[in-house]
Amino acid sequence: MALIFTLLSPMAIAGEGHDHAEAAPKTQGTALPRFVAVSEDLEMVGIVNGKQLTIYLDRFTDNSPVNDAQIDIDIQGGKYKAEKHGVGEYEVILKDTLKPGVIAITATIQAGELNDLLTGELDLHEDEDEPVSGSSWKGIALWIGGGLLALMALGAIVRFRQQARTA
Repeated sequence: MALIFTLLSPMAIAGEGHDHAEAAPKTQGTALPRFVAVSEDLEMVGIVNGKQLTIYLDRFTDNSPVNDAQIDIDIQGGKYKAEKHGVGEYEVILKDTLKPGVIAITATIQAGELNDLLTGELDLHEDEDEPVSGSSWKGIALWIGGGLLALMALGAIVRFRQQARTA
């Protein structure tokens, strides 16, 4: 019995934040697929979320957002005109969701006197991994401890009955 209390007592004392171990990294949600296209003058980052394509456009030299651009996107055979959505941010609503695979993206950009053609690739994959639902070691230890306590209680009851019969 003393062995069980010795083994379980450190777990009772050390709660989250008190175990002095390295903090577990916080899990993030699935990252949305993105692509990058760069030229001498411009830098474009695109993020795909279903049928929505969000484009961030800035100048390569000083990373300042480009606000007055006209952007034409060619993706999977479809041609789209991006609409201004925010500071250096543009948005395209695609007709269909993109199919998995490596997708070539071409952007024709006109911003004032600047004309540029940017190309990039978007690599989309289907989710092959099933999310794993794991248990924490604390939950497992709790079940093991509860089982051991139940066994000790059962042993005490059996022993008490044996002593009562002999008396």
